Amino acid sequence: MITVRAIDHINFRVKNLKETIEFYNSVFGFKVKERGETDDGPWVIFGNPEAGYFCAYEYPELDISDKGLRISHFGLHVDDFESLENKLRELGVNILYGGAVDWGRSNSVYITDPSGWEIELTEQFGGGLD
Repeated sequence: MITVRAIDHINFRVKNLKETIEFYNSVFGFKVKERGETDDGPWVIFGNPEAGYFCAYEYPELDISDKGLRISHFGLHVDDFESLENKLRELGVNILYGGAVDWGRSNSVYITDPSGWEIELTEQFGGGLD
């Protein structure tokens, strides 16, 4: 059994990144921790270390009724990251991307559940942002 310590973050798509940041800041006081750009467009990580983090990717052309506007994955901060991949293999869990992904400040292993939802299992809470 793998011990989960906390929900780490939620990664999701939004129509308007600026409006999303303003909403979560004004309603919950979440602060932007990091910004970036991919080939698909801009993204931002926001939240706080006590409550957790959100990672939002901007997809302005998507509609809420569109199946493309959904949560991409959720993250769990786990204990004993060093033996994680072996435990997952023993359990027959589908591991994505060939194994652990090095994000610089933290490492993550991505898996899927039986329905196909992607779950990120992370070594450092908040990806090591704090």
